[in-house]
Amino acid sequence: MSQSHAEASSSTHLQSNGHITEDEASLYDRQIRLWGLEAQNRMRSSTVLILNLRGLAHETIKNLVLAGIGRLIVADDSEVSEEDLGTGFLFREEEGAVGQNRTKAALPQISSLNPLVSLTTLESLSPFVGGSESEIVNLLRKEKVDVVVACDLPKTQLEIIDEASRKAGTMFYAAGTYGFYGYVFADLGESYEYVYNQKPTPENPSPGLAKKTLSYSSFTQALSPTNWNQPAKEAEAGGSPYRGLTKNETKNAAPGVILGLLSLWEYEQKNGNLPLGGEGQISDITEIAERLRVELGVNPKVVPSVDKDMIEHLASHSTHFFPATLAVLGGLLAQDVLRALSRKDRPIVNMLSVDTMGGVGVVGRWAMGDGVDA
Repeated sequence: MSQSHAEASSSTHLQSNGHITEDEASLYDRQIRLWGLEAQNRMRSSTVLILNLRGLAHETIKNLVLAGIGRLIVADDSEVSEEDLGTGFLFREEEGAVGQNRTKAALPQISSLNPLVSLTTLESLSPFVGGSESEIVNLLRKEKVDVVVACDLPKTQLEIIDEASRKAGTMFYAAGTYGFYGYVFADLGESYEYVYNQKPTPENPSPGLAKKTLSYSSFTQALSPTNWNQPAKEAEAGGSPYRGLTKNETKNAAPGVILGLLSLWEYEQKNGNLPLGGEGQISDITEIAERLRVELGVNPKVVPSVDKDMIEHLASHSTHFFPATLAVLGGLLAQDVLRALSRKDRPIVNMLSVDTMGGVGVVGRWAMGDGVDA
């Protein structure tokens, strides 16, 4: 683990009482007016760990650093390739990025975004990849990580990291893109409390703030098919988010994208890698998606079959990064991480799926309740 010059120098901007300094108040003035001083102080006192510095991580890092989190840890064990140069702005060919460890190559650009943010690099994904659960828990606790953001990693690996994060008391986000499609999954723990502005009524035109508590499910629990035979109203017990929905409700839920993503993950788990458009891969993924459509009880009058164009795109472009998708999803991911840290307003509950070409972005609630008043 290495400490950047930004981490050492930023301490001069911090007051001993841990509150916002004059420099920070000036830099984050617009945000403070939007979020509030207390929320901004929570963000600048937080530590966020980003795993895997491929395409999606770049936009996410930019938004987190500019917003003024306290400390950012970036981890990756791979070297920058020629292909990486086209997936984000943190790797610069003119600065000799190709062949360097991704974290080392990205550090100057990250530091220049906001010198008030402390930066730490880990030139390895261990123990998050290849390590034990106890090693992951120990590292998260040692570094006092508030949020782990795992980008573009296999689903089986994400499940391991999520379980360890829950044991460490660390909030967890998984996110990834596959061509024009992508997702964000949030697990903010078994008891996550936030405040929100209540809607005014004629009887109470200025109701003020209220608190709510959410109990998140793990990635494994959220996508367990065990209780998919139960309707959407039983979502807290693991019921299918789509079973029993009316035509309009099904249209609003837009289950097509998540069917494609679930199929892709199952294909990857069975074959050990993502499809590359090879012979038979489209039919294999289509078969999986059709089975999942039936198992989830998706209204057949609205979705009589899976979208062939989507399946063909996923089968051919699941390993490709498209700038528009990275920008959109990276912005949404960072925004929700900041929301979770600030505990101001409702975060994602709990799976966001997007189709950037179709202009579709939907949040589905998988195996968890809608929250209770705190």
